[in-house]
Amino acid sequence: MKTDRIERLFARTAHGIKPGLDVITALLENLGNPHRELKIIHVAGTNGKGSVCAMIESVLRASGLKTGLYTSPHLFTFNERFRVNGKNISNEELEKIIGEVEAADQERSQDSQPHENPARQASFFEMATAIAFEHFKRRKVDYAVIETGMGGRWDATNVVEPIISVITRIALDHAEYLGTELEKIAWEKAGIIKEGAPVICGPMPVEAEAVIYKEAAEKKVPILGSDEAAFFQPLERRWTDQLIDIEASGNAYRNVRLPLGGSYQLENCGIAVATLEDIADLEDLHLTMKKGLEAVKWPGRFQILSMKPPMLFDGAHNPNAAATLFQTLEDIFPRFGNGFVFGFMKDKDVEGILKELAPTIKKAWALTLAGDRSMSAEEIAEIGKNIGLEIEPTETIQSTREWVTDGKKRLLCFTGSLYLAAELRKCGFNF
Repeated sequence: MKTDRIERLFARTAHGIKPGLDVITALLENLGNPHRELKIIHVAGTNGKGSVCAMIESVLRASGLKTGLYTSPHLFTFNERFRVNGKNISNEELEKIIGEVEAADQERSQDSQPHENPARQASFFEMATAIAFEHFKRRKVDYAVIETGMGGRWDATNVVEPIISVITRIALDHAEYLGTELEKIAWEKAGIIKEGAPVICGPMPVEAEAVIYKEAAEKKVPILGSDEAAFFQPLERRWTDQLIDIEASGNAYRNVRLPLGGSYQLENCGIAVATLEDIADLEDLHLTMKKGLEAVKWPGRFQILSMKPPMLFDGAHNPNAAATLFQTLEDIFPRFGNGFVFGFMKDKDVEGILKELAPTIKKAWALTLAGDRSMSAEEIAEIGKNIGLEIEPTETIQSTREWVTDGKKRLLCFTGSLYLAAELRKCGFNF
């Protein structure tokens, strides 16, 4: 449901991304600094951070704790970004809080001097972040799991003083804001590291890891690599889930049925488990790890939409994620003829993504997604042509479904953006 207030909020996306903490700090001050009343787990990274957030939240909630979860983007409704105990914020609560945050932002901008940066209107993401903190404060959550939007150091979420900071795998993305060097991107992500809060670091290239460890040393905080803290024994792998044994911090979790497909989710699970073990020690908690991991839900990541014929959706939107998708398809669907339906935002490295997937593409189509930020199907096809890929622009996915149904041992993968989810739901796929 899009009301006038939500429409006004989304209109702020036209002003683009505004890195920096001055505006969000002043805005939260006018709201009474709700974030200071929360125990926060802060998660940054290029790939996997949403899955890690979902697993951490699921385990905390399964352990009887009241949780807040703030992630982006949403698949279908804006409400999804703000969850308490796994439930989206209600329309009524959202409307009320948007009104109050709007008023606080108006007061802040009026109080500012014209030459001051805070005089500008708060951005869409700054407003959303303030809504999350206010909602979680009102609902008196025990723990809030907060995902950064982009980067870390100047991200609107980085006003928090977390109990623990988490950094997942780092790769190239958002180059126009974060740069094209891994070290520079790692420096941006490392900005979430705060004095007094331990750090969990996921597996990543050495040059990026060195930057993260250096920042932790400068802040004099302990840092632990998740691959040193959590160990996995895969027992069984299916299209939709995997059975694993986990050992971490002297604890053994046997026969865990993780309901997320793809071996890359074991890396994300390792980061989540290492983080949770640290939280349990810091906060003196007894966590029901197995129950929480088995209950996690995180759609849009190697999500099976249909078994016969096999159709799946994966929100891979940068070359590193595309390489992971390629490897997962090779592992789970060897010797299949793979069809792809692509949809992209304009700011993505489309050529890099297509190059990673090219060896496994048998047939490809392109869709123009809704919204001003989306790349047209014709532009996608042109980029494909430049690297030797034939991609057919299409206005509907019906013909693509016919292709996968008509042949033997064919698979259809929808990928390139999480915003494809809305198109898939329109076509009757369940999420």
